[in-house]
Amino acid sequence: MQPLKPEDIKYLIVHHTATPRDSTTFEAVKRYHTQEFGWEDIGYHFFINGQGILNLGRPVNYVGSHCSAGSMNFKSLGICLAGNFEVEKPSESQLKMLESILRELMNKYKIPIDNLLGHCEVPGAKTLCPGKNLLEWLKNYREQQKRSSDIANILQAIQETLARLQDLVSSLKSRL
Repeated sequence: MQPLKPEDIKYLIVHHTATPRDSTTFEAVKRYHTQEFGWEDIGYHFFINGQGILNLGRPVNYVGSHCSAGSMNFKSLGICLAGNFEVEKPSESQLKMLESILRELMNKYKIPIDNLLGHCEVPGAKTLCPGKNLLEWLKNYREQQKRSSDIANILQAIQETLARLQDLVSSLKSRL
C-alpha cells in the first residue's frame, strides 16, 4: 500500500455498498476487496454498518481504493455506509455516526465543507454511489454546515463591532 500524508488529505468521499443495509458486514466487504480484487485491505478508511457501528478500515496513512476518478484516492479518505441507498435509507444510527466522523475528520484535516463529496459528485466518476437517499442527506448536511458557518461569521462581526463601539465610548468618556 502507498503512504498518504496528512497534508495530502483534502477531501472526504462518501460511499454506499449497494448491498442490503442490515445484512452487509465489514468483514464481507473486506473479504470481497481482498479476494476478488486482490487488494491488501478494504478500500475504505471507515465503514459504518447498518447499526451505526464504525469499523476502521484501511489506515488513514495509506492511499485508499475507493475513488480513482480525479485521482481522489491520493487526496481523500473514503467513508462507506452499508446499504443500497438507491432503494433504502440509511438508519438514524448510521447518519449519527457519519455526522460524528465527518465532523472529526473535517476538523482534524481542515477539510472545507465543499470538499465533502458523494462518490458520484467527483468529476469523472460514473456511478450512482452513494445512492440518491444518502446523497440527499449529504447535500442537506453541507447546506446546514454552510448556514452555521455564515451565522458564526455574522456573530463574530457583531462582536467585533460591539468591541469597537465600546472602545469608542470609553474614549469619548475619557475626553469629557
